[in-house]
Amino acid sequence: MKRFVFSIGVLWSILFVAAAPAQETVTITLREQSGSGQSGTAVLRAMGDQTEVTVNITPGPAGVDQPAHIHEGTCANLNPKPTFPLTPIRDGRSTTTVNAKLTDLLTKPFAINVHKSAQEVSVYVACGEIVAALPRTGGESTGVPLWGGLLLLSVLLIGVSYALRRRLA
Repeated sequence: MKRFVFSIGVLWSILFVAAAPAQETVTITLREQSGSGQSGTAVLRAMGDQTEVTVNITPGPAGVDQPAHIHEGTCANLNPKPTFPLTPIRDGRSTTTVNAKLTDLLTKPFAINVHKSAQEVSVYVACGEIVAALPRTGGESTGVPLWGGLLLLSVLLIGVSYALRRRLA
């Protein structure tokens, strides 16, 4: 019984800590540019060595594909060469998996840039900056990261299990 209680505490601790990083997401705001009337959000979700990027903006012209990319830099000072192409946005939505860790995208300034169309690629309609200072959604609560809270819970569970083990001895 003593070992069972201790083993349960250790098992829960491992499961909680191992599961936490997989839920990390960052939501950025895509602001209107060029009087386009298009704005929205992009949600970046960690997927191991990759990041899923889901863009939702006010739809542009019906049926028109709008190129979108992740560029180095900021919206005000964008490197014109895309670092990661995104699936073109159609009717306001796009989902792409890029070959970069979310943590890598947060280490230096990157921006998501949306173009009016393939024919008018020089017209930017929306842009949002990916920066490390952005709050994370689904992974933070009142300033304490979820994984940190789970780690604290794990330590507590191990301590309680150890105390019960000693008491039952």
